[in-house]
Order: sequence, then structure tokens, then C-alpha cells
Amino acid sequence: MIGPRATFGELAEALEAAGVGVFLYEGARQSRRWLAGAALFEGAHRGAAGDRIGDPGPGVDAHLLRLGDCPEGGPRFLGVVRAADGAAPTCLLSHREGRSGLQAHLTHLGETLPPESLVVCAAFGVDGMREFVRAYGYDAGDALALALGRRLAALLPEDAAFARLAGAKFGAVMVGQTAESFRALAETIGAELREASFDVGFGPVSMTLSIGAAFARPEALATPEPFDAALAALDEATGEGEAGLFIAGPDDEPPLLSPSAMRAGARAVMRALEQDRVAIAFQPVVTSADPDRIAFRECLARVLDDDGRWIAAGMFLPKIERLDLVRALDRRVLALALASLEAHPTERLSVNVSVRTMRDRGWLRDLQEATARTPGVVERLIVELTESSAVTDPERTLAFLDEIRALGVAIALDDFGAGYSSFRLLRDFRPDWVKIDGGFVKGVAEDPDNKLFVDTLVGIARNFDMATVAEFVETEAEAETLRALGVDCLQGYRYGRPVIAPDWTQDAARRAGG
Repeated sequence: MIGPRATFGELAEALEAAGVGVFLYEGARQSRRWLAGAALFEGAHRGAAGDRIGDPGPGVDAHLLRLGDCPEGGPRFLGVVRAADGAAPTCLLSHREGRSGLQAHLTHLGETLPPESLVVCAAFGVDGMREFVRAYGYDAGDALALALGRRLAALLPEDAAFARLAGAKFGAVMVGQTAESFRALAETIGAELREASFDVGFGPVSMTLSIGAAFARPEALATPEPFDAALAALDEATGEGEAGLFIAGPDDEPPLLSPSAMRAGARAVMRALEQDRVAIAFQPVVTSADPDRIAFRECLARVLDDDGRWIAAGMFLPKIERLDLVRALDRRVLALALASLEAHPTERLSVNVSVRTMRDRGWLRDLQEATARTPGVVERLIVELTESSAVTDPERTLAFLDEIRALGVAIALDDFGAGYSSFRLLRDFRPDWVKIDGGFVKGVAEDPDNKLFVDTLVGIARNFDMATVAEFVETEAEAETLRALGVDCLQGYRYGRPVIAPDWTQDAARRAGG
């Protein structure tokens, strides 16, 4: 039942679910624009309305309403078409069925397909939808997502099960595809949609689509695992303003994308947070001119697992970084770092923040409360964010940086050069520190390309009055080359591994105890 406050998107969805299409035909342009039902009636392979007005084709009941003439003088019609019983494709699921409808279809396939069959679960995400909604509003975004979803449905195979999952995400289930054939299909879909334009009242809009997919055997289809893997693959595929594609196979799925691994990692971190089994390991960052002088220490998260082993952040963060749980971990690390700064007045520490934490008002509130309580402590804190996190949402990143700078916190841009390598970031974000990705540090003494990159970055950083840190320094030859290139600070096993309870904390504790 559609209520009086229904959006256009909800109305279009209800019409499509009922097998009804509505289009606007403008004779002056010889054009037909679908307002609802394009996925049901557009294209001959859908058993559909056909292209000629007044000749909708077999199995379709059509009605026309003459509207006022076009500004150019040609006739304008509103067309309403309804598929006869059984004429509408059975693959389309309504938005309200969504993920649950696709899962029911998967369960059915698991019960009926031969065990050697391959089923592909695909997830589709519209790129740049957040910016579109900000500019034009949620109703326009909803209408655009539905229009693109209808076009997407028309491009899928006849027997594909397809549904809108939520917002600007769609899902599909297909049988009989190989990794190669699905890749070809995905590339065709991406190309078709890049060339398409959609008009939801603001003129023609072009969008791109990111696609993630996972293959599964029938025995796994009754569980959420296959579609979880497809959504995880979509996260990997999603680009910044450019469509991407990531396919996880049935046997070679990357461990870090495994939904079961993600859930196991999340449970382990959750238990550690609940039982206060989180600590920070300190790794020194030394000045290149005098390696005995500590510029600051980076705080790295460690979790004590159920077997009593401290697990490094790299072992579990990839499994929880897509979950809100990473925000709770970042808040705990911040609290531990602030407590350490308060206990050691001569120290300076850095903490890492995830892209999700940059949106967490609770993390920022903790920092603000610490500033009010002990302002000198926060002024010795450095917040590190990675280059790839910084460009995920530049406007939000700038707002976050402005808020923490106002509290006296310094900024470090981590892993610079690892991802987008845009020197414009330095100009826009103005970090106090730039940490050069270890990929450009390793072998820098012998590699002319790495040497050129570091030399260029050091020159630009100096121009903006920023300090540079080279990460993952392991050999004296690397250190000497980096020193000669003018890098300000060095970090890596050459100067110290991360340690949970280093001597300097123990010495300070003994002095405090008298």
C-alpha cells in the first residue's frame, strides 16, 4: 500500500512490482522516457512493450493519455502498459524482498542444483551517490538509483534473480557463469552504464557502477557466506569516481575477504575490548640527523587473543575495518595513548585513525574532553591517517582535520605514495608530517626511481613547511641515502621494533613509585 507521502521512487517500485510500466512519449523528439517499469518492458528480450507507440506487442495491455503538446510542437503522450499474467519476468524481486529474497532464491538453488554447479552472487554499487544526494536531495537520489537499477536489470541474463538491496546497492544471483564469462558481462554492463544518462528532473546525469562478485557451490548456498563475500568484494571494487570490478572465486577467495575470517576477527576483537585485553606497542621515530634522538613514538594496536598471544594490528584490522567495531578499537587506543602522554610529560605520541573513526563523534568527543581536562597532553598528540583514507571523502576529511587542529593536535599523512599519489593532498590537507610509504624506502639506495620519488617529495614537503618520515627503514644503506636526500625522520626495525612495555615506560613508573 502506497501512502500519501510516498516518494516517486516508492511509487515506481510499486508499479514495477505490479507489472505496470509508465512512460512519457514526446513525438517531436521521437523519444520515450520510462518513469516506471523500464526493467519490465524495455527491450524485446523482456517480452516487452516494443518501441512503436500504439504497438506494445503480445501479452501487454497498453493505454495512452494525450497530454499537452511539446514546446517544439509535437504530440506528447503518457503511456501506461501492463503485462499479461505470466508476461513479466520472474527474476525481478521487489525492494522489500531485497537481500532476504535473494537468499531464499539461493537456498532454493542449493536444494535443486547439481553439486558441481557454480553460482555467482553479484553486488552492484552506484559510485558517487553520496555527492549526488548532497546536491539534489534524497528523493532525487532514490529516483536515480531506481532508474539505474532498472537499466541494470535489463542488462542481466534472463534467468538472473535481481533485487535492490538498500540505497544505491543492488544484488543478483546467476547460474551458468564462469569467472571469465561474468567478467565479460560485468565489463559490458559497466560500459553500457557509463554511456547511459538518466534524467530524474535535473537534466541528464551519468553515473558509474562498481561490481563485486563471489562464486559458490550449491552446498554453501543456504548460508549467508556467498553474498557476504560478494558485498566484501564490492568494497574492494569500489573506486573513487571510477567504476571497479573485483571477483572472488570459490576456491581462491583471499583470506582477508573471507566473511568467516571477518566474523572471527570481529569476535576476537570484541572479546578483547570487553575484557580489557587491548594494549599499544610503541615504535620510535628518530631524527635522521641524530638517530639517538626520538622525534615521537607511534602507537600500534595490539590485542591479546584467547591463547594469551599479543596479535599485531595487521593481523586483525583488515577483518574489522569495514565494521563499526574499528571505531571502538580506535577509541580505546586513543584513551591508552592519552593516558601514556599524561604519565610521561616529555613524550610525544601518534595514533592512527580509520576512515570510519573520522566520522565518529564519540572519538572526537573523547579528544575534546581530554583537551579540557589536560590541554598540554593533547598538544603532544599526532593523529595519523592514511592517504587512501584521506581521499575517500575529501570534504569530510578536511572538516575532521580542522576540528582536531583547533585542539592543538598535529597531523600526519601516512603511507604517502602507496595509493593515489596525489601531491595535491599535501596542498589541500596541509599535514604537519608526511610519512613516505615503505615501498619507496625499501632498496632506495639502489633504486633510482625510489630515490627520485623521495627527493621530489622532500622538496615539496619543505615548500609547504612539512616534516618527512621514511617508514620501514631496515638497513644502514637506506638510512644514509634517506639522510642525504633530506628526509627529516626515520622509522623501522633499524631503529626499534614496536614494544608493548618498553624500558622508558618502566623507568618512569619506577621513578613515580619513589
